[in-house]
Amino acid sequence: MGLRFSRISRLLLSYLSHFMKEIPVKDLDSRVQKYVSKASDLIKVEPFYAASILSNIVQANPYCVEARQMLRKAQSKMSVTKKSGGLSGLFAKLSFGRVNESAIQKNPEQSLQSAEEQIDADFSNITAHKTLALAAKQLGLVETALLGYEYLFNLDQTNASNGKQLIREYIAAKKAEQAIAVGDIVLQSNPADDEAQDLIKKASVQQTVDKGKWEEEKSFREKLKDEDEAQRLEQSSRAQTGEEGLRSLIEEALKKTEAEPENINVLKDLVNYYRKLEEFDNALDWLSKARELDSGKADVNLEALMVTLTREKMSKQIEVIEANLEENPEDATLKTELEKLQKEEYDFRLTQAESLVQRYPNEFSYRYDLGELYKQQGNVDGAIKELQLALRAPKVRVKALVLLGQSYMEKKFYDLAAEQLTLAKSEISGVTELKKEVIYDLGRCYESQGDSEKAMSEYKALYGIDIGYRDVSQKIDDFYSKS
Repeated sequence: MGLRFSRISRLLLSYLSHFMKEIPVKDLDSRVQKYVSKASDLIKVEPFYAASILSNIVQANPYCVEARQMLRKAQSKMSVTKKSGGLSGLFAKLSFGRVNESAIQKNPEQSLQSAEEQIDADFSNITAHKTLALAAKQLGLVETALLGYEYLFNLDQTNASNGKQLIREYIAAKKAEQAIAVGDIVLQSNPADDEAQDLIKKASVQQTVDKGKWEEEKSFREKLKDEDEAQRLEQSSRAQTGEEGLRSLIEEALKKTEAEPENINVLKDLVNYYRKLEEFDNALDWLSKARELDSGKADVNLEALMVTLTREKMSKQIEVIEANLEENPEDATLKTELEKLQKEEYDFRLTQAESLVQRYPNEFSYRYDLGELYKQQGNVDGAIKELQLALRAPKVRVKALVLLGQSYMEKKFYDLAAEQLTLAKSEISGVTELKKEVIYDLGRCYESQGDSEKAMSEYKALYGIDIGYRDVSQKIDDFYSKS
């Protein structure tokens, strides 16, 4: 009977929690308010002390979003001041794990508290921030959930998936301006992200609606004077991908360019539509026109998109030739054409990479791209120089470690290679294809140094993960047969 009552009590508490609202600091007890004020003043000078005070307050008042926001500021300040190599050290040690969504649904209050404790122990624990966001959302705590999604994205702004989720949450919360700002960051890493572009458009429409207060008196369709324009916007929002739908959108956009030749958004739409149709020449033509406008001349995203589209065009041409070669493997003309296209693509990528490094010498992620191309070219020394600098960029650090280790291997500097690969191995969480490659190469390094014991230790670890990886099974069999 007691057990049954306990279960009913938990269900009732969970049900009632959905009706609880977030509260401001001013609704707390006056004594608690004084502690919050004191902690707020201490965040910049004594973040550890401030976080200690705020952590206790949040634990006792989990629905006070303002106190939790202050706590995050203090924790963020602490994570930077700790001796962890600054922000690079912070991002290099992000904690990964699986979010238990089932547990969150069963007991969101407990999940919220548990996530807060994990964040307090390790601010860089992205799993904890995601758990907090999902638990808060389950409880209907909109601002608390947003706080979780914000820090989840801020810990690694190269994670487009988390960025797009944050945009969706901002849109749902009617925060269009913040949604657009995050969208701009996402597009800096990948200007060609169609989903991010569509979300930004949705946020822009929401921003326009909010400013004009269109929703107060009439529906969206009634408020638009032009019925055809309403239909066009509805079509765009559905993001039609079929050829017929795209042709229709292109026709409408072309008409609009005649009436509004300076409207850069229409030109961007045309670029997007032609790109989806893989008509890259048309897409590049309209992109060039967009970049000629005053509003497009300084847009770095358009510049990056130009590079992306050019590469996609080249890749498509190579794809076509490769398909023809499969049907006619002895065709010398096709082989020559393929070699020519591949060289043109490589030269284009190399030129762009060198240009980016010259223009943005402190953007170390560009160094990785250049180092990779140099290694592919056989310029191993040039690759090593760029990859050593690329280690400073958190988002490419692990890949740079791996490629640097492989570059040292090419020069037969096996001890140096082992150092880089060991670091990479320690920084790759879980079992991924990259980690398997690192373990295998680490084994090769030790094997080349004549250290069969260490080599077999790596090969055995890989054997236990994936018996079919390359020739690791044969290496294990040979070792035991010799023994």
